[in-house]
Amino acid sequence: MRLTSSPYESPSLTLPPWVPPPGGLRTWGCGEHFDAVRLPATLAPPLIALLQAAGGHGPVLADPYSGSWHILLDPDTVRPGPWARHGIRLLRPGTRLTIPAAQVTAGTDLHWHTPPGAGYTHAELLNGALTAASGLTSTPRRAAPRPRASR
Repeated sequence: MRLTSSPYESPSLTLPPWVPPPGGLRTWGCGEHFDAVRLPATLAPPLIALLQAAGGHGPVLADPYSGSWHILLDPDTVRPGPWARHGIRLLRPGTRLTIPAAQVTAGTDLHWHTPPGAGYTHAELLNGALTAASGLTSTPRRAAPRPRASR
């Protein structure tokens, strides 16, 4: 874990109580303090850019090890529906998500792409960004099996 200064850090931002102190990690179940949508790392940068252009500045976790990113949303506002496109998944209530300290904003381990403290991204805003980004495609992790040649 590497600690860096972040352009999102501001003395006026108050960290939510679910964020661990510097150097710490905590694990929370989705639905306790936030809901979360998981997306492939290949889709994350353009989708996050669309969200931020539309005013979405909620927390976003990047996990280079697993190749996935997580957008944290207002708790109890997301309903099952159109999330399962482009490899994007709404995490079920109770799904555990590890949260690093707010200062962990770079590195090859779990870190914040957009640190917490400026509120959440609203589900409607994310849905709008997904609709606008309908041309995005995800690269699958594994190639599909090849058909066997007949003898």
